[in-house]
Amino acid sequence: MEGIDMMESTRLRAGLLVVLGLAIAAMSVYVAEVDDAPGAAAIGLLVLMGSLVLAARLVRGRLPAWAVGTSLAAGLALALLLALLMDNVSLAPPLFAGPDEVPSIVGVTPPPGREAAVQRAREAARAAMAGQNVPGLSVAVGSGGTLLWTEGFGWRDATTATPVGPDTRFLLGTAAPVVAPTAASLGLVDTGLEPAAAWSPEHIGEPEEDAPPFRLVRALVLEPLGLAASDYPLAGNRATVYVPRSDSDPRRGRRLAAMRDLVCCADGMAAYATPAQLVRFAAATRTGDVDGRLAGGLVVSVRTQSDGGLAVAVMSNIAYADTAALAEHIRDVFAATGESTAR
Repeated sequence: MEGIDMMESTRLRAGLLVVLGLAIAAMSVYVAEVDDAPGAAAIGLLVLMGSLVLAARLVRGRLPAWAVGTSLAAGLALALLLALLMDNVSLAPPLFAGPDEVPSIVGVTPPPGREAAVQRAREAARAAMAGQNVPGLSVAVGSGGTLLWTEGFGWRDATTATPVGPDTRFLLGTAAPVVAPTAASLGLVDTGLEPAAAWSPEHIGEPEEDAPPFRLVRALVLEPLGLAASDYPLAGNRATVYVPRSDSDPRRGRRLAAMRDLVCCADGMAAYATPAQLVRFAAATRTGDVDGRLAGGLVVSVRTQSDGGLAVAVMSNIAYADTAALAEHIRDVFAATGESTAR
């Protein structure tokens, strides 16, 4: 009887080794596919082969007890690590089912002859948002100091689905030292500096942050009952500011930006503007191309023609949106349309 129990115990441990190997291999393949890391799949397959070899040796009585325990412990630790990696690299549910589902609000309608360029630019903006899972985006195009087109896309606050309008204000990030000092002298309204608390009511990670128990009571009890006003969407047509939940990919989810990110480039203040203001800034100063980053990722891009005649501004409310590529594409689309119109 004791021999049968020992055999059953051996088979059980061998089965656990095989199951762990299969689980690790499956998780490794998932991480490899989602994170574009083929090495993870190779490691997973090697672990699976190793678990099969160990299980076979265990069944044949050729694996000492200490090796069995060590293998199981190492396998569990590796499985836990892969589970954490899966959570970090997993894609968040898309905010929009597809490009055609991205809402938008037009501010300045294009003049005759520019409608085709606007349509192509609009399609590119929606495709970029759906492809990167960007909550909100705003675009402005101008020529010779005159606005040709402005339009806001998506949500300035993703939780409440509050739409972006052409007058929605976005943070400038590292573009603040370039834009903010000049904006006032140019008389540009809706551009400048504000206390960062106005952009981050939760004061995330800062001494002013509400105590977690109070935040929980407020969010789950007071706000639903209408006894406390919600902090979001932000007042004054400000866009709620997000950063990717993990690494640099907005597709993997988002979280609210910390105040240390909001004030990193404007001497303890939050620097903001609208795309239309940036287009006028570019036309007035002939500064050329400008990029603004937040937490290391692009949030603002201004692109101009070499002669300074055409300017495009693209602003996003999440870091690591590819605003530069979109601004360059829209600039090229409008430049080509302008040349054909001139001919």
